[in-house]
Amino acid sequence: MTQPSGWYDDPQDPSKLRYWDGVIWTDHVTPKQAPSLEQSTIGMAPQPTWGEQGTAGDRPAYPGPAPMPTWQQQGYVTPQATTPDGVPLSGWWKRVLARIIDGFITFVIALPLTGYFLYRYFQAAIDYADKRVQQAQGGAQPSPFALPTELYVWIIPVALVSVLVAVVYEYLFLTHSGATWGKKAVGISVRLRETPGPLPSSAAWRRIGVINGLQLLSFIPILGNLASIAGLLNYLWPLWDPNKQAWHDKAAKTNVAVGPQPKR
Repeated sequence: MTQPSGWYDDPQDPSKLRYWDGVIWTDHVTPKQAPSLEQSTIGMAPQPTWGEQGTAGDRPAYPGPAPMPTWQQQGYVTPQATTPDGVPLSGWWKRVLARIIDGFITFVIALPLTGYFLYRYFQAAIDYADKRVQQAQGGAQPSPFALPTELYVWIIPVALVSVLVAVVYEYLFLTHSGATWGKKAVGISVRLRETPGPLPSSAAWRRIGVINGLQLLSFIPILGNLASIAGLLNYLWPLWDPNKQAWHDKAAKTNVAVGPQPKR
């Protein structure tokens, strides 16, 4: 049902009333406060008083206060974040899901190169855990931060190879179609904020550099914790950023948009 015709609060100026004809807002407006007798008679033709029906051509009579049409009836909608040319931006959860899918894909691709190092790393980690248990049973209390060098010897090659595979994977897809397999699976893609289409090489390198640079720094013993916190903030940043950009988006001037990108 539509709101009946009548006088309601002006949606553009709360200090005034505007006449709703049952379909659209008309051009008839009036202040909320009734004019005094002197203001309404001196220097002007008599006007119909509120509550009285005006003659033809006059504004409609003011019937008294009534509720303004609801936002659904007036067609109000919640604004959606878009690129400057009006393309809707991806939600945060779609970006996270795409990143998880891509992480699994790059892990599988890199596994033939990292498998041996991972095996030796887990072997060293198990041996280290057994030694800690034996030391605890003997009454010793070793430092919880004294990790053996052997663990770093095997995990650093895994990190380097994994990052290299991820860099090549993202660069090829972002510059060719604007979307990796993970992003294609959830229906999103990466583009320049101002221009549609796959990313140019310079933007792709800046975007990839921020993401994987933080990942590499997280493996450095001294900077690892700070880099991990920075990496987490980077992924959370679109939740409150007005343009839904993470730090790597801001560095490359990109947006993650809904739908595929047109070919160049």
